[in-house]
Amino acid sequence: MKKTILFTGILIACLCSAAATVSAKDGKEKKDVSEYLPEAGDFAVSVSANPFINFVGNIFNNTVNQTIGTFGGDPYNVGGINQPRVSIAGKYMLTDELGLRVNLGWIHNSNTNNYYVRDDAEMTVNPLSEKKLIDTWKEATSGGSFSAAMEYRVGKRRVQGVFSAGLLYAFSYKSDKYSFGNAITEINQNPTISRELAIDSNPEVANTPDGFSSMRYLKKFNDTPSNYAGLILSAGIEWFVAPKISIGGEVNISAVWNWTKATYYTAEGFNTLSGAVEEWTELLIPSSHGFSFGTGNIGSNLSVTFYF
Repeated sequence: MKKTILFTGILIACLCSAAATVSAKDGKEKKDVSEYLPEAGDFAVSVSANPFINFVGNIFNNTVNQTIGTFGGDPYNVGGINQPRVSIAGKYMLTDELGLRVNLGWIHNSNTNNYYVRDDAEMTVNPLSEKKLIDTWKEATSGGSFSAAMEYRVGKRRVQGVFSAGLLYAFSYKSDKYSFGNAITEINQNPTISRELAIDSNPEVANTPDGFSSMRYLKKFNDTPSNYAGLILSAGIEWFVAPKISIGGEVNISAVWNWTKATYYTAEGFNTLSGAVEEWTELLIPSSHGFSFGTGNIGSNLSVTFYF
């Protein structure tokens, strides 16, 4: 990790040094610098250079997994695993110096995990039975982010300063669903469940309503997604290495508000008062909100931008 950070720092320093050298030579060249720079009416698409930096850093660290991975920057880092890891960044130049940039990200992951569990009914007939049933845990996470910002460019040479200010909205959502091989019955009111689901789907006794000796979750979900909204300020440079093609880097700072409504669960159990298997939905975690201020990551810290 330290070698990766060191290599990245050296790379940025070399980039800035090379950019300064090229900028100094520009004044002596006869070629028109305006051919390199964006103009009013130009569109742009940015591609993250971070995956390549990570790839090279892994080589220096002798990391086994040296794949380049996905292309794209983080739309926004809010400290949660549910936020999008890949985004699409675009730009439209309103004037030669003023531009509108947007960044859109989306993520959806779903996994179905199956686990073996003994067959309780078969065990009552044959205690030596090795017959297995399957418990299933389905987990899904989704998230998205959108940001819009105005940027202002400083400089008339091939190295330009870029400053921006904008707004951000992001959200994340998570749900878990469970199904079990052994059914709850009047005879088997507390059936065997797999060890993996016993940890995640078996609530504490304190949460069990009156009349239920035991219960198990069928679903855990948010009433609404976790939401994030805030302000972003950024500063960086772009070095135009070819006409309408630049290599750039930026840092930013953000102020973000977050709010989340309550998390609910659906559970089942045998009600000894009614003598039947019942399902119900109740509050698991109340709503919450907060505020954070610090550095974030809109788009790419290091990127290549194409104007057309």
